[in-house]
Amino acid sequence: MSTTLADARIALSQDIDDYWAGTTTSAGAAGGTTVVDTALAAKANDWITDETTDLITSGTYDEEERKVSSLDNSTGTLTVLAHGGQIGSAVTYELHRLFSASQKKRAILAATKDVFPYVFQEIFDESFVSGNWLKDGSFEHWTTSTDPTHWTDTTLTATETTTVGYYKHGLVSAKLTTAAGTLAQSVSNENILQFLRGKTVVFSAQGWCDTASCLRISVNDGATQTYSSYHAGDSAWTKENPRNDNFYVEQAIAKNATEVTFTVHHEKAAGTSYVDDARAISGRHSPIYIGYLWLAQNKPSQVFIESTNYGQEEPWVRVRDYKVDTNGYLYIPTDYPVDRRVRIRGTGYLEFLSSGDASEDWSATVTLDEPQLQVLTAQAAAWLYGRVSMPNYETGARESFQEARSYWEREVMRRAGKYGMSTPSATVHYGVR
Repeated sequence: MSTTLADARIALSQDIDDYWAGTTTSAGAAGGTTVVDTALAAKANDWITDETTDLITSGTYDEEERKVSSLDNSTGTLTVLAHGGQIGSAVTYELHRLFSASQKKRAILAATKDVFPYVFQEIFDESFVSGNWLKDGSFEHWTTSTDPTHWTDTTLTATETTTVGYYKHGLVSAKLTTAAGTLAQSVSNENILQFLRGKTVVFSAQGWCDTASCLRISVNDGATQTYSSYHAGDSAWTKENPRNDNFYVEQAIAKNATEVTFTVHHEKAAGTSYVDDARAISGRHSPIYIGYLWLAQNKPSQVFIESTNYGQEEPWVRVRDYKVDTNGYLYIPTDYPVDRRVRIRGTGYLEFLSSGDASEDWSATVTLDEPQLQVLTAQAAAWLYGRVSMPNYETGARESFQEARSYWEREVMRRAGKYGMSTPSATVHYGVR
């Protein structure tokens, strides 16, 4: 259920009757100043407006757009402001006669916020654990596919892994290969870990390894480093309760600790390890950073906690009287248990993403499909007719633009009423316990 920015551009173009897609039938001029498609012979030369631009959608000059100055319908030749080079045969392209592709992109991106709350990104997340002091213990967030955002890898290669069977919590795990080394989180990664000084902490993780005496974990406070037992190396995951496999560490962090570091050790270069669901539990609730869930104003509609650790029972227990601070940290009241998975539901602004980050690439995707896409394109059309400078047409055409603006503003509300999404019910807070 996703739509690329390019697909949204096409849907918007079709909505406002400003869409032509074709394929060149022969090569244009060597300098890139012409685009040739014999299908254009069916169009009148004055079909090309003063605002017409092209957009190349394949080949060497993919995504280039240029102003179109004229059409020669005897040959199907468009004269354009020079592309980077010759536009060859069998190259796909689009023509935009009212608004350029770039203008349509700006309109679509603006519309992702303007359609809220009628259309939104539905948030359903179970990647957090109550009382877990580690930021992203489930390895869901990566700057690149080999760079976990909140962890530091040393010597080894950590790889973002989304293969079913090789993750245990959320949708991602960290694969450790190439060389012996470590994957660690410390105060330098997450400053909040400093508040574990003077507390006893249990560090656990779920691990998979194909080599004996290779994978283990540790806690280090600068004076003492305590290790877990090694993973059995049997190409299987540890049990969901790591204490059953001794794949955990319990250590009292010194009050004057010079460091607070949680480390995953991959100690044999020839081995392959996976690690997921890392937890640092101290017996009290820690703030949970939810800022990267894309929740509108960082406010969940509902927060739940599982009744038993990794239990399959439904429903989960609804959390009441939780708080979210201005920095995006969720605080769960102390009378709810720690070391339990947390489920967060809510609504977020639509966002076109690429590799998890906001993107304006035509290949970026948004979690939206028909018929809700029609609300987005209607809002983008209203933005175009209301925000983009009106073409220098004669009076009748200018009045037509004004009428189009009014039409699309009404159409947004009609489509929102017909295709708008239902929001999750909000949690009632009863006040401080």
